[in-house]
Amino acid sequence: MTGHVDSVPDTGPLNFKLWFPRWNFHNGLLRCRFQVTTAGLTQINEGTAECMTQFLAELGQPEARNIAWSSERYRTTFLSDSPESDTWEDRLALTWAVQIEIDSDADPEDAGTHAPGPHGSHAYDATFEDEDEDWERIRERVLVIAGTAYGPRVDLAPLVLAEGVLSVDTSIFEGMVALDLGLLEFPDDVPLIDGVLARCREQGLRTNWKEPDW
Repeated sequence: MTGHVDSVPDTGPLNFKLWFPRWNFHNGLLRCRFQVTTAGLTQINEGTAECMTQFLAELGQPEARNIAWSSERYRTTFLSDSPESDTWEDRLALTWAVQIEIDSDADPEDAGTHAPGPHGSHAYDATFEDEDEDWERIRERVLVIAGTAYGPRVDLAPLVLAEGVLSVDTSIFEGMVALDLGLLEFPDDVPLIDGVLARCREQGLRTNWKEPDW
């Protein structure tokens, strides 16, 4: 993984970082799935066509037309810029799993970037209202993401038995796994997250993007 934000036109502070783009055909449409983290300035709410089109352009698909999208909010330590922070809000990056369907016959292998990121984004969701409750939720879904982008396949057997793991997703990116811990209460459930992270590290898996040897 790159250790810097991919170059985009310098039009001011970034709003988001984009991670782990995957392209395929689904129901006759080109589909892009990726993860989005806030740069601390704004969030994704309902999303807009303009916002999603900007995301696609920044991922190398500037010709997008007739798009439909969905997003799911969660938190993860893997995409945090401050994994050693004493505050859970900094350790657990505010993230969205985004899926966009595009009316395009482009080959998924050539449709856009396949680099894991981060890819800088100046997109803006005009449906987002900057309310305190949007930033200060104490009940959030948590995914523990672990592994190495384009690395070896993750051995799931030791992970599915970890306390708190509800389900496992290996489709987030090649060589990586996402362990769904469901909705957790903060700060009370931080030790549960730490326990799952420890299990991942015991298997030699990276649990934050800043760790070396990407």
